[in-house]
Amino acid sequence: MELVGRNIAASALSVSGSLRVSGKNRQDGPFDEQFEFWHGGGGQWRIERDGEVVYLASADGTVTVLVDGEMRRQASGRIRMAWVGSMFSPLDLLGEDSLLRKMSTRTRVTREAEAVEKDGRAAWSTELVTPKGDDTIELAFDDGTGILVLLRSPNGGLLQVTNLAVHDQIESERFTWDGPIADADPDRNDPRAQAANRIEILSALVTALERPQDLLSAVAGTADNQQARTAVVDLLGVSDTGADAVLSMQVRRFGSAEVDKIRREVAELRQQTEHPSVDQ
Repeated sequence: MELVGRNIAASALSVSGSLRVSGKNRQDGPFDEQFEFWHGGGGQWRIERDGEVVYLASADGTVTVLVDGEMRRQASGRIRMAWVGSMFSPLDLLGEDSLLRKMSTRTRVTREAEAVEKDGRAAWSTELVTPKGDDTIELAFDDGTGILVLLRSPNGGLLQVTNLAVHDQIESERFTWDGPIADADPDRNDPRAQAANRIEILSALVTALERPQDLLSAVAGTADNQQARTAVVDLLGVSDTGADAVLSMQVRRFGSAEVDKIRREVAELRQQTEHPSVDQ
C-alpha cells in the first residue's frame, strides 16, 4: 500500500527518463518500443519516440497528440486515448491513472518488498500473483520517487525505465508545441454535433461494459494502438472514436452504478437532440 501511495504522489514531481516496452503480440510477433519522457507537476508531459514528439500536455490542460503524422490538439470534452504508438507508454508509470492503479484488484503480493538497485538507483522489488494464481509479475519501484521502473510479465513482456532523473523544475516551454497544428474539428463548436459525438462515445462504453471478458480477451496481447483499436472495432462494431473511448476507460467504470449512470446520460442526450429547446 505504501508503494501504491508513493506511485500516485509521484505526479507532483518533475522527472525525465527513458522507457522501453517489449514483448510479443497476439500473433506471437515481437515488438520493442523506446520512448523518452519529461514529466512536470500539474500533469505536464512531453513524450518522444525516435526523436519525434508524439504527446504533449501543458499546465493549462492543453493536450497535443501526433495523429497520422500531424500534431493535433485534442478537442475539449472529448474522451480520447493518448495514442503514442505502443501498448504502454510513460503515461502508465505514475499518478492516478498509472498502470499500477489499472491492475486487477484480484492480484495479490506474494512476498515482501526488498531493496534492490535498478539502473544505479535504489529501488524496491516485489511480486504479484496473477488472478488465476499460476504466474507472477515482477515489479520494481524507484525508492526516491515511487515511479514504476520495471514490470516483467510471465510471457516475457517487459516495461523498463532507465536514465531516470529528478529535477527541481522543468521549463514550461518543453511542454508546449510551437510547430504547425492540424485544422481543428469543424464540428467542435456545434452543440448538436457535440451531443452526437458524446452519444457515440457513451454508446460504445455501454456496449463494452456489457462484454468485459470478451473485451479484455480481444485487446490482450495486441502489439500497438492500431491493433488494439481494430480489435475493439471488430468485436463491438463501434467506430474508431468509440474504440478510443473504450480503450481509455478506467476500470472503475465496470461497476453496475457507472453503467446505469452512462445509460441515463445517453437517454438524456438523445432526448435533447430529438427535441431541441428553442435556445438551441
